[in-house]
Amino acid sequence: MRLLRACSLLLPLLWAGDAGAGRPLTTDDAATAEAGTCQLEAWQDRQSGDRSLTLAPACGLPGGLELSLEAVQWRPGTALRAERGIGLKWAPESARVATPVGEAAFGLKLSAGQERGPLGGWQGQSHSALVLLSLQAAPTLAWHANLGGVSSRQAGQAASRAALAQLALAWTPQPRVLLFGEVRVSSRREVFGAAQWTLGARGWLVPERLGLDITTTRQAGAATSLGLGLGWYGIGN
Repeated sequence: MRLLRACSLLLPLLWAGDAGAGRPLTTDDAATAEAGTCQLEAWQDRQSGDRSLTLAPACGLPGGLELSLEAVQWRPGTALRAERGIGLKWAPESARVATPVGEAAFGLKLSAGQERGPLGGWQGQSHSALVLLSLQAAPTLAWHANLGGVSSRQAGQAASRAALAQLALAWTPQPRVLLFGEVRVSSRREVFGAAQWTLGARGWLVPERLGLDITTTRQAGAATSLGLGLGWYGIGN
């Protein structure tokens, strides 16, 4: 009942987008929050004179499911003022297998989104479907990969579709520190942007409960962005 009550409060906040890739990575892992618990991630990104604030709650559901939501507010918002999203991830325990190079876990994530421009009103739609893979190559080293498709459609225009791939390497040199690097590419850079590289770190203030993040992202033809974030996990447990 606590989980259902939490979801009923969160759902009206937003509808759609590339919701809920667990921070500080944008590449999603093949794992979900424990059923009956929730988490809250928030971060701010700065790029040149623009900045955005993101809130991304998520709750674990029975059967290896996780419902994630995302709301983004842009400032000054001359071209884009807000985004909202919802995602559903499925990563059951039965989709974990032992391999010669470590434990591999598989999952599937579906998401959808909308954006608000300077004239107001929610416009356009985006949808994505991603296959998730996580490989625990060593106790302190993990690989995460996402592969799938994304579709975006603006009012009065035909839908644009592309293949999307993301790859991340995460290293935990000591229990309270996570370091990572990742790359994201699409088959149609003219629509979905050029290749994007990210480096970042997380420091755990309370292990597996409360973490602080810093990330830097570079995309060809664009200024480097800096992100600061906070993650709170295991809510309700």
